[in-house]
This record gives sequence, structure tokens and C-alpha cells, in this order.
Amino acid sequence: MPGKLTTAGAYSMSGFLIAMGKCGIWLSNLDWNKIAIILGVVIGIATYFTNFYFQRRQTKAIEQAAHDGKTIIPPSE
Repeated sequence: MPGKLTTAGAYSMSGFLIAMGKCGIWLSNLDWNKIAIILGVVIGIATYFTNFYFQRRQTKAIEQAAHDGKTIIPPSE
């Protein structure tokens, strides 16, 4: 039984190292400037829609409070 476990471990480690070598080659061939530009655009768009969602939610909460007759702006002292 220990022989089978050792053989499976050796083959698994060999496969893992081959996969890591392929990933290393793939990563070394990437153009990081293009990736940075694409990620910047994606993050900018995600930020816009997140801000839009929360501003809309806040506006609805203020409108609901005004409809219910609650104080929206605290009175000045």
C-alpha cells in the first residue's frame, strides 16, 4: 500500500510542476501595460455603477422619509 501512495504522490507532484511551468511561461508572455489599462477601465466602470446604485438608494430613502413626514434635515440650532 505505501508503494501506491508514493507513486500517486510522485505523479501528482510531477503534474503540478508541469502545470506551474506552463503558467509561468504564459505569465511571462503577457503585456502588463495592456492588462493595467483594461483593469483600470473595468474598475472605473464598476465604481461608476456602484456609486450610481448607492446614490439612487439614498435618494429613495430620503424620498420615502419625506413621504412619511419624517425630518430629513435636522433643525439648525
